[in-house]
Amino acid sequence: MVVKATACEIAKRIPAQAQDLPDSDRLVIMRPHIATPLFLSVYVPHPESRLCTVLARGSAIVGLPMGTGLIRIYYEGNVGGAENLTRYREKAVQAAGRMLHKYPAGYPTRAREDVDPREVVEIGAIDTKTYRIDISARPTDLSWWIDAEDLVDLGLIQKAG
Repeated sequence: MVVKATACEIAKRIPAQAQDLPDSDRLVIMRPHIATPLFLSVYVPHPESRLCTVLARGSAIVGLPMGTGLIRIYYEGNVGGAENLTRYREKAVQAAGRMLHKYPAGYPTRAREDVDPREVVEIGAIDTKTYRIDISARPTDLSWWIDAEDLVDLGLIQKAG
């Protein structure tokens, strides 16, 4: 059940004693502002890592280092077969959107993990405003994880034929 109330109706519910208190006696709770990062790192799992065996091949992984020394990652593998997540680029945008949702809390999902930096290899970055993906790794270092069609879509290789 959703109850809607105007500011005046809410003020009427506050006890009169509290309404008469000077501002200095009122407790104001404010969250500190944490700026959204300009870029998120894009990763692939290290070939010998646990992640390599538990994630679907071709999963997009984005993340940021944390103060604890771990890296918080969000990933998308489209194991459910969604039509709007067929390309690596689309999966990366989905994972980034989850990480940026109510940043720094992120979207509540099972596709999030804090991992040891040795579990992942950074291959590029994704701009958090435009979702433009810049891959700095060589295509030959990615082809074991990212399909050739996705490497073409990312502009890393030419389409054969």
